[in-house]
Formats: sequence, structure tokens, C-alpha cells
Amino acid sequence: MSQEGQILKNLEGKIINFRIGNRNPRFRQLIVKFENLPKGLKPDNLIGRRVIIKWKKKIFRGKIFRKHGKDSLLILTKKGLPGQVLGDGKVYLV
Repeated sequence: MSQEGQILKNLEGKIINFRIGNRNPRFRQLIVKFENLPKGLKPDNLIGRRVIIKWKKKIFRGKIFRKHGKDSLLILTKKGLPGQVLGDGKVYLV
């Protein structure tokens, strides 16, 4: 594995919020921010990457599918997540 791939595997993201619509939140779509991106790597470069969301002893799988704002990303998960994941959940690239 290349050195860049190894650096990306160690990235940890923070869940900011669910994507909230006009009437209800979408529990399968999360807004995530990766704080410590390596120099020269933009959030645009992570679109299409698969992610794992760890919360307590549960693991949820998803995929980064779009940019959200200037430096956040949207993740689409296979299953809906509980609201408590906002404070404690961690996002890792696969």
C-alpha cells in the first residue's frame, strides 16, 4: 500500500449532524468533517471513498457521496443511525 493510502486510513472524522430537510431529518445521511487532512488533500478528493462509523460496539458502513459546504462531506449509510451517534460516533476511511 502506498504511503498516501496509509495516511488516509488513519484519518478520523467527526460527525457534525444529520442532513436535515424541511420537515424531517434524513437518518441515513450524515454531515462529517475531517479535521486533520494532509497538506494538499482537499475534501473533494475523498468523494467515493467507503467509510466505517464506530459507535459504542456497533459498526455502520457507508460511502462519501457529496461535498457539503466548504470543508464538510455528506455520507450515505446503509442503515439509519440513532441520534446518540452525534456526540460519540467516529468516522474512519476504509
